[in-house]
Amino acid sequence: MNRWMLAGCGIALAMTAVAAEAAVLVVRSSGPSAKAFPAGRALPENQTITLRGNDVVILLDSRGTRTLRGPGTYSTSASVGSSTSAMAALSGQSNARRSRVGAVRGAPTGATSGRNVWQANIGRSGNVCIVNPADVGLYRADSSNARRITVTEMGSNRVATVEFAVGQKNAPWPTSLPVAVGNKYQVRGSGSGPVTLNALPIAPVPAGLEGLAQSLIRNDCQAQLDVLIDTFAGPSAS
Repeated sequence: MNRWMLAGCGIALAMTAVAAEAAVLVVRSSGPSAKAFPAGRALPENQTITLRGNDVVILLDSRGTRTLRGPGTYSTSASVGSSTSAMAALSGQSNARRSRVGAVRGAPTGATSGRNVWQANIGRSGNVCIVNPADVGLYRADSSNARRITVTEMGSNRVATVEFAVGQKNAPWPTSLPVAVGNKYQVRGSGSGPVTLNALPIAPVPAGLEGLAQSLIRNDCQAQLDVLIDTFAGPSAS
């Protein structure tokens, strides 16, 4: 292969990378047009989409999210301000670069207030996507009472306890029972009945908000996707 062909391949790859970065991702949809805009669908920037009555579509790109409400016709571009600093924080590969998503643009203001993407919701069964096991924490929505919860590794039946004080929503994963991808854990004592958490790996490390959101959607890590959407929520259009 001569150098011109190599150069052409390099340009093509660069253009593909730019196109992927420019894509706008559907992260949530409901209403009559939901089937046309499923979570995980990538749309080109500046594309026009038409929504019907009662449609709600949430789009995400490198700048954040935007909620579109039908009926109406909208551009997929979602300019809500730069979140470049968030991109460097999403790898979760080391202490210096752990994803403390909630601190990037202020704490979430919705149902996920006080959370970050790498915390497992102990009141909700489901998958937990993990980049760096050292970053995994625990979150509870109701902090009105002190609670002692147990975390059991299903299979080995090893058990660890975690103490939540009154007013405490977040706690580290118990060090006596390190989280391991591929394992399942049962949480008891949270006040919502037994909860099963399935630890899944994300590899390679996603690039940017869109890459992380796509990984969460693909692995059905819905609770974490909700946190991501809430944290980077932008303006609504209706």
